[in-house]
Amino acid sequence: MSARTGADSSRQPIDASIDDQNHFSARRELMVSFLWLFVPVSILLTAIFYLFSSQTEKYELQTAMIREESALNNASQLTSLIFVQKLSDLFVLAEGEVLRNYLHDESLKNWVSVTREFSLFARRKPKYMQIRYLNNQGMEIVRINNGSDEPEIVPRFELQNKQNRYYFKEAVQLDQGAIYISPLDLNVEKGVIEQPIKPTIRFATPVVDGYGEKRGVLIINYDPNEILQRIEEIFTNLVGQGVMLNRDGYWLLGKPEAQLWGFMYGREETFQRQRPDVWSAVESMDRGSFYSGEGLFVFQKTYPLDLTRQGTLENIEYLNKPELHQLGKRYWIYLSHISQSKLEELTLRRLVVATVAYLLLFIVSGMISLFFARNAVQKKLAFRKLEQFAATDALTGLANRRELATAGKREFLRAQRFSRELSVLMLDLDHFKLINDTHTHTVGDKVLRHVVELVNNVIRGQDILVRYGGEEFLILLPETDAKGALFLASYICKRVADEAYEGKQSVVPVTVSIGVSTIGDGDRSYHDLVVKADLALYRAKRAGRNRVVVYDETMDHIKQPEQAHGAAC
Repeated sequence: MSARTGADSSRQPIDASIDDQNHFSARRELMVSFLWLFVPVSILLTAIFYLFSSQTEKYELQTAMIREESALNNASQLTSLIFVQKLSDLFVLAEGEVLRNYLHDESLKNWVSVTREFSLFARRKPKYMQIRYLNNQGMEIVRINNGSDEPEIVPRFELQNKQNRYYFKEAVQLDQGAIYISPLDLNVEKGVIEQPIKPTIRFATPVVDGYGEKRGVLIINYDPNEILQRIEEIFTNLVGQGVMLNRDGYWLLGKPEAQLWGFMYGREETFQRQRPDVWSAVESMDRGSFYSGEGLFVFQKTYPLDLTRQGTLENIEYLNKPELHQLGKRYWIYLSHISQSKLEELTLRRLVVATVAYLLLFIVSGMISLFFARNAVQKKLAFRKLEQFAATDALTGLANRRELATAGKREFLRAQRFSRELSVLMLDLDHFKLINDTHTHTVGDKVLRHVVELVNNVIRGQDILVRYGGEEFLILLPETDAKGALFLASYICKRVADEAYEGKQSVVPVTVSIGVSTIGDGDRSYHDLVVKADLALYRAKRAGRNRVVVYDETMDHIKQPEQAHGAAC
């Protein structure tokens, strides 16, 4: 009633202004005043618009160039920061006491100690696909394969000789403390590109014993997908199309898969062959831009080996050794291409917007601004109210399953990203149908609200209580492991059983059955936790109700009847 009255009152000024237009003399005076104001303003507006339009193309070009340069520079700095972390790990292993002990005494006991240390290190660093120690002849002495489950210590009889691989040939020639970083390529095992493809970067440094004698090379095979994924994210914010190239012009990112990694498959198609004019500019500068009839090309090189270019390792002088740079010759090229049609589109769009804005500025700005502002506010308030109704259960005031979908997805992704715990409790009021039949549905509704109040009094503010359906409730427990979830579920179960609903005419005892589940490695979404909690709840109902059951894998074979929960109540 009040909302409708407010809406009607908001329209009164507009109606009044329309009525005023019926007065001919007022309209004539308004027109004269408007012309006296509009003519000089329109002249000024035309002059401003002419200056603006003449500079728009140049402005759009400069703006796009600055934006692309900033994004590409972010990609370059990101690469360097990640590389610093990897080089630190490389030296930790190469100069570690355990490896030094093995070099002093190559006994089986010391070999086992090295493999154990490398394996533990690999477990903490899942992005390291392999950690290897090779002797001076290129023979693998220790090799850890870091798979999807646990790091694997490769038996001695399966170790390979890598003396002919390019990365060993280059790394073994380095002096103590020097670093080798391989090109970004695909992993090769026994002469064949591994499938599915595994982009790989190898970090290597010589290993020396306590007498300063070179005894081989330590190599870490790094999975650079975290770099590639984050660079792809940066590319999505570019105005143009972003690509990543190696020093020979082969595409590493930003093209269809069939065009990537051409150098690994002997293909000759490169950016250099496709655009020799742009490539000439790219080769001559570390960063810059090139404008042609096909649009704007903005590029930046990043030198993974020369980290001091980025100001990230000022205290390591050997990174600037000329011979080290000559050895590595490693750089990538981040390049954005804004097509001429895209530049014209940006220019045209700005001109159209400017034209419309200036033409309407003094004609309808007051009325239109007021109308649209009030209209937008009314729509926004109405939409918020509708959203609130759509996400809330009318009886209990709790979030409903629609809201659970949003909250569940958010908490599940957070738990996965930051390796946090997440648990789910599924509650069902025991024999609720009997309560409705015996005490009426009105009392049943009060019992539901009574249980909700009890549960709300014991859960944390960050926990999410949802009415899942009928007499079923779900509690989403962020930052809660299985032990904590079981403790809370047991407490709720006992609290509900101990505190019966006391109405004016009757006392209604209530009990609940609760299923508990906790996030595991095999879960792919929050829905998996709900399903597991539901299976545990089903087991609790079958076991006699008024109890808590924690999900375990033996429940996966349970096939619930379609009416299982309804029949139990």
